Amino acid sequence: MRISQAWVGALLGACASGSVPPPQPTPPREPVSIATSTTDREIAALTPATLEPGAADLDKAIASFYEHSTSKRTYIMTDKPLYQPGETIWYRADLRATGTLVGGQPVGLTMMLTSPRGAIVSQKRVLAQNGFARNDFKLPAEIEGGEYKLSMVADDGTQDFKSIVINTYQTPRLQKTLELLRKAYGEGDQVSAAIEIKRATGEPFADKALTGIITIDDVELPRLKITTDKDGKATARFQLPAKLVRGDGLLTIMADDGGVTESVQKRIPIVMKTISLSMFPEGGDLIDSIPGRVYFMAKTTLGKPADIEGRVLDDTGKTVAEFSSVHDGMGRFELTPGTDRKYQVAITKPAGITQKFDVPHGKAGGCVIRSVDQKSPTTLRVGAICNTARKLQVEAVMREHRLASGSFEVGANVPTLVELPVAANTQGVVRVTLFSARYEPLSERLLYHGLGSGIQISMTADKKTYSPRDPVKLRIKTTDATGKAVKANIGVAVVDETVLAYADDKSGNLVSRMFLEQELGATAEDPIEDPKYYFGDKPDATAALDALLATRGYRRFEWRPILGALGAGGTAGSQGGAK
Repeated sequence: MRISQAWVGALLGACASGSVPPPQPTPPREPVSIATSTTDREIAALTPATLEPGAADLDKAIASFYEHSTSKRTYIMTDKPLYQPGETIWYRADLRATGTLVGGQPVGLTMMLTSPRGAIVSQKRVLAQNGFARNDFKLPAEIEGGEYKLSMVADDGTQDFKSIVINTYQTPRLQKTLELLRKAYGEGDQVSAAIEIKRATGEPFADKALTGIITIDDVELPRLKITTDKDGKATARFQLPAKLVRGDGLLTIMADDGGVTESVQKRIPIVMKTISLSMFPEGGDLIDSIPGRVYFMAKTTLGKPADIEGRVLDDTGKTVAEFSSVHDGMGRFELTPGTDRKYQVAITKPAGITQKFDVPHGKAGGCVIRSVDQKSPTTLRVGAICNTARKLQVEAVMREHRLASGSFEVGANVPTLVELPVAANTQGVVRVTLFSARYEPLSERLLYHGLGSGIQISMTADKKTYSPRDPVKLRIKTTDATGKAVKANIGVAVVDETVLAYADDKSGNLVSRMFLEQELGATAEDPIEDPKYYFGDKPDATAALDALLATRGYRRFEWRPILGALGAGGTAGSQGGAK
């Protein structure tokens, strides 16, 4: 069984299998460094520049614009992603103001369950109070299987939906996970896959023999003999053939449990000669002779993430930088472009890719902005480098309100660290822009502030162990990052964890939906893959989030509607990336 909890600032999970150990509050995540170069570390260690008050007319123009430009953010939570005919869908719908994440006045909602053919199966009217509503849909026993849509239409016009799957299935006896350690492989590459298997009761499937079956282009390779360790974990390792025809690969892991065999499968992401590589200079442009960073996003020809390694070559063929992706084909490399010099990227892994990709050209003059390690919940830190001495204005905007601003001096080719004061409970994506003294936007990027600073949730059960059908009482406590008790609205779902493992749901949660996905324009047609990952405890999660914001969040920011009244205007950065 899994008990999952949701609040506007946190979405956490705890497991129970026959017994319910008392979970401890999740401590705030320790800041993880994103510094990878000497320049990164030097800027992060600088004494912050003296910050003077920002330009009052610019501050006023930004504040006035957002007062008249408001929206709402929504999230639909269901107790699980997979249902059988005859079961009940329990749901909760959140509807909150973007700027404050407060619910506001009561509003009526029309909730609809729509079939794969577009027919409305069920419909209800519910009332959202304090920003949320909850209800259910009872599924008919004879309902057809397929992907259904749970939709919400508010009386104020706000809409959202969530996809769920309805199908008849046999609950597996084993919880099985299989994850390939890279998102792309080429001819002759070594493939590694992490395996973890548990019984439905949560006990590790320890010291058990597994069989790995690899099929490449309809040909089965020699089978793998694998044994799990005491924690039910193992690693499957094998080498791809030196020559591939179509690159169609499938890995299947078979587990025998007392004569009953269960399996888990994953497609092997094989790249055949060609990938798509987009490059995004940090802040908008590379500037000649200024240390800059170029973020990249690699995808297969099918549009799936492709992990890569490569080199940056100058126009004489000399290697000036090397790189590897951090997560889902995204990463960055350092580059100080020379005047009138050209650069290309060559891919070294996956093997067999002969394409060369042009790096965006550097500009003759300007400023670059750089993300740096965040040290305190009450300060937002950013680096700036310009090729001439000047005074800059910095503006930080988050969720439709001006967060902070100021002005500061920079020297020619001298890195500068800026610290903007913010409220201690600030969390979310921040757009930080450097302006000239004439309010020309020079460089801009998205940062995330307050990662891991949300509500902390703990649960304590009334007993250590339970028998089937026993009543369970849970004591739930919510605190802030300092351990101080706070009021919170909690959504709780109790689910058989084998169902979650079987469904392999990669959709977002309340935190990713409210704080991240809508900032990056995620849609059903163009989603962010597994957005929960960026808020998890993986070692590379912080660097992956930085890369996501610098790639997926790289777009043309129009300041003309805001700056028009000041007799200024312009656009920060460049649109799109180089391919």
